[in-house]
Amino acid sequence: MRCPVCTEPLVGDIEHGALRCPRGHTFDLARQGHVTLLDGRSGGLRADTADMVAARLRVHEAGVLDAAVDALADSLDRVLSDASGDHPLILDLGGGPGVYLRACLRRRPSARGLVIDLSKFCARAVTRGEPAAAAVVADAWRAVPVRSGAAAVVLSVFAPRNVDEIVRMLAPGGHLLVVTPLPSHLTELIEPLGMLSVTPDKTDRLDAAMAPAFELIDRREVVASVDVDAATIADLVGMGPSAFHHDRAEIDAAARRLADAHGGRVQVTVAVTLTVSRVGSASTH
Repeated sequence: MRCPVCTEPLVGDIEHGALRCPRGHTFDLARQGHVTLLDGRSGGLRADTADMVAARLRVHEAGVLDAAVDALADSLDRVLSDASGDHPLILDLGGGPGVYLRACLRRRPSARGLVIDLSKFCARAVTRGEPAAAAVVADAWRAVPVRSGAAAVVLSVFAPRNVDEIVRMLAPGGHLLVVTPLPSHLTELIEPLGMLSVTPDKTDRLDAAMAPAFELIDRREVVASVDVDAATIADLVGMGPSAFHHDRAEIDAAARRLADAHGGRVQVTVAVTLTVSRVGSASTH
């Protein structure tokens, strides 16, 4: 790990339950098992709340996003089949409560997993989950506190992508796995629940951002139809950005109206694009 203030290496101070760098910057380990490595310049950003994390975990427990989770884990298993080293690092950037990372670790039990997320509530969920993974509260848009060339794979699932930092953190020949929503993702909920829609050019913008540094290896669309009730509809809204703009009671009421209009349950489309890229040989850390 790197100090977010001066980028010097961090060393564990077991006696005091902290990480320290040679210049004296100290970061305490939380009793829940994670560490916060923020430099004080990310205070204006919104991080997932405890309620948002709880909603997301319920959505996953209901199996709504299983198609996306399984597809990502399958791809991870393939790209790590020829990976060097006994314990490759899988870095989940903006990884939330770690559901996708844990699915990958179940396929590759010898791998190490690390989630970087701005939310302390996400970090707590990561460290409570099985298989075990580490979590760091940090800003993915700034210098990520991970040493250069450390990661065999970086995951970006419905998350921001700091391309320069991803390139820096990947080992030579390392892979980036990106999951992005298609315009039809949760389309049945967008208008009735006031959710943000997906722009049609999202994949093109991803390619433009990745092209200078990455070679496209594989891309496929993952589409499934899932039957959900009012509570899960509300959680699908409440786990994302819409939760910052709508009161939960308002979301619950709108979800009940929609479910009642369809006999109590709604068929919802899960539609994502899974893109697998390899860092180019010309890229440098």
